[in-house]
Amino acid sequence: MKNFIFDLYNTLIEADTDEHCEQTWTPVVAYFGAHGIKTDWRRLMDEFDRYWKLFNERAAAEKKFLFPECDCVTQFESIARSVGGKLTREQAAEALCIMRRASRRVLRPFDGAKELLVELRSRGANTYLLSNAQAAFTRDEIQECGLQGAFDGMLLSSEHGCRKPDPAYFEILFDKFDLDKSESVMIGDDKSSDIAGAERFGIASVWTPGGAAAHADEILALLK
Repeated sequence: MKNFIFDLYNTLIEADTDEHCEQTWTPVVAYFGAHGIKTDWRRLMDEFDRYWKLFNERAAAEKKFLFPECDCVTQFESIARSVGGKLTREQAAEALCIMRRASRRVLRPFDGAKELLVELRSRGANTYLLSNAQAAFTRDEIQECGLQGAFDGMLLSSEHGCRKPDPAYFEILFDKFDLDKSESVMIGDDKSSDIAGAERFGIASVWTPGGAAAHADEILALLK
């Protein structure tokens, strides 16, 4: 194999979040209040869930993608309007990042993840990131975990309107970087998105429960 396509969360970065608790939404309430929007954490959480349901209903009706992806910055703009206020797109992105930081219970790179990426590239392989993730905070989290500059190319689902396991998402990556299916492998921890997506698209895959670094020998053995 020449092209190694990685999932991010719980493949290279160990992550655990909780978007449904007071701790997560309290700082967002404060941010909204600082911008003249009075609300409470339960209302925001309920609007967050309501928007997801509405987005999925609309996306299903449009039938543009098999697995559509929401842009959560737009979601937060909508949440602000629904509780009687208004945020600019920049402010909505900041509110989303505040929520994300408060929701995090674990965020750290797996031991050996960076070293695996470095080893692959030192031996002539290309490394790509194909993540179901929100661009508003994911690039910062990649940097926070020390993985910036570790990829030859990167796609984040919120910027493309679809997510794994949608073959369309894989197609965007392969078209953008002119990749050959026969030389490419998907590496991820989630059977329903990473592995099923690779199968739908017609490329090889390696399932990596516990993180990619725990399967380094298997991954490195695929090098041509």
